[in-house]
This record gives sequence, structure tokens and C-alpha cells, in this order.
Amino acid sequence: MSRSAHRVLCSAALTLFLVALPVLSTGQEASIDSQGRSVTTASPTTGVPSPNVKPDTAIPEGTVTIYSNFGSGYLYNCCTGWTKTGPALSAPSPPQNVVQAMSFTPSKGTYLLTQVDLAIGWVSGANGYKLELRDDHEGMPGRKIASWKVTGLPTFASTSSTVETIKVRGLVIVEKHHQYWLVAIPTSDEWAGWNWNGASATGNLGLSVDGGSTWTLFPSSTLGAFDVLGWKLY
Repeated sequence: MSRSAHRVLCSAALTLFLVALPVLSTGQEASIDSQGRSVTTASPTTGVPSPNVKPDTAIPEGTVTIYSNFGSGYLYNCCTGWTKTGPALSAPSPPQNVVQAMSFTPSKGTYLLTQVDLAIGWVSGANGYKLELRDDHEGMPGRKIASWKVTGLPTFASTSSTVETIKVRGLVIVEKHHQYWLVAIPTSDEWAGWNWNGASATGNLGLSVDGGSTWTLFPSSTLGAFDVLGWKLY
């Protein structure tokens, strides 16, 4: 690692009040913030933001945005995100089995869910995760409503606009004024980072250190980048 890249990482760590954990040769660094949440940071691998690349831009007519915290053109923070790690991750590494859940609440109606876009970058190990849509239970992630497998993640810090797109099939309904959670569970030995959003959006974040079985709530946290699309029913 060059001295200039090292200075960038150290500066980011001080800004976020992080306590550094081991640094891998790839330049990614997993750290713990003052509230006990794990953060992955890195210097950009390209030096400039990548062009906007979206896997599937064919959104059916009538589809509306239920929630989005992307910046213009699906932009998000390329190089800082919430750490996600599988149970088989080995040292040197961040803590094992760390998962975050991001909340959203439909505010303008009840919708049939049609699409979810996320920005999660791969660091090491297996490349892929299971995304779960969960109901709310007393302000925390509750029962699973639906799930999808996602593979082929971009390398963390290599892009600020490439997203993973999930086309939702079947009858998945989200109701007005009801809180829901998106939970991205890493595969086996995977280390990934859920990139911070590009709209400075904050909200309820759930942290699990046992793979999503139990949760701790962190209100007013920076949310990972995602959107939720659907057809309005009423």
C-alpha cells in the first residue's frame, strides 16, 4: 500500500472516529465505530467515479418509487459502507457473522413490490448474498416475507453507481405507514460492504452479530444504498 493511500485510510478513520482492525493488502479496512457498528472503508480503486451502469433499466410502465436513497443516476458512496461478514470468515478479518438491516416505510400508499436495487460491494471470500424482505416486529426485523439470491457483486470501492437489481416475482405487498426491513445475509466466508447512500439519508438500522437471528436497533443511522419500486394498489 502506498503512503498516500495509507494517509487516505487514516484520515477516513479519524473522521468517522473508528478503531482500526487489520488491513488487508487490497486496501479495504474494517473498523468499529463508537457505537459498535462495523464499517468497511477503502480508497477508490479507479481514482474517479465509474459511469452509471445499471443492470436493467427497463422499468414497466406504471412502476413508481416506493423508497430510494440513491443520489442522481443511482449514485452512492463508493468507498464507505456497513460491513457484512459470513460465519466462515477467517482471520485476519472483521468480526464474523455481522449483518445489517435497512428500514423503509411506504408513505404514500400500499404497493405490489416489483423491484429492489442495492449497492453492496464484494471484498473477499464468496461473492453473493441472500436478500430478505422482513416484516417489522416491535421496531426490529421480524418474520421473513420473501427472499432472493444475489451474485456477481462489483468489487468494493471500484464504482459509485453500479447496483444489483432484483426483479420481484409473485405477490409481495408492502402496506402504507408500515415499517419493513431489507436484510442482506452474506454467503459463508464472504466479506462485503453495503455502500452508504448518496442522499445523506438516515433511518433505523438493525445490527446483528449472529447472522440475523437477534438484533440491536440504531436509530438515525446512515443507511446503506437501496431503492424499492412497485405498483400502487391504493
